Amino acid sequence: MTENSFWDPRKSATLSIVVTCAGLATAVACYPLMMRILRSMLPANIYAESGVLHAAAVLYTCLTIGVVALLYLLRLLIDIRRGDVFTTDAVRRLRVISYCGFAIMLTCAIGSFFTGQGLFFWFLAVAAGFLGLLMRVIKNVIESARLLKEDADYTI
Repeated sequence: MTENSFWDPRKSATLSIVVTCAGLATAVACYPLMMRILRSMLPANIYAESGVLHAAAVLYTCLTIGVVALLYLLRLLIDIRRGDVFTTDAVRRLRVISYCGFAIMLTCAIGSFFTGQGLFFWFLAVAAGFLGLLMRVIKNVIESARLLKEDADYTI
């Protein structure tokens, strides 16, 4: 019995590429708007201005690291759509994405001490750390599958 599905893995990869491009465009569009958003969220007083600057530094750093992760994810998805899943490049890209998640976690954890929004940054740190850990697990699975595939390719 064969299943003729409307939705196939190639279309799924294409949708993931489109969503990643939309996320990348949104992240880049946030750069000039970040200060305006922060000033509208935080109370206006002399002490809040330093909090805004500290929060902006943390968020700009996280946003830049996130853009790097999205660029690596985009390249990984393009390779997956081509059928290059269990490769050394895929493992390397997943490793970089996981490092980006851990870097965002560390940046938010440190930033929580210097801003007036400690709880918010701790929440971001936990979420980024979880995503970094998840990427590590996926990287390990892909790397094991790559080794099995490589072993099977050389077996007669």
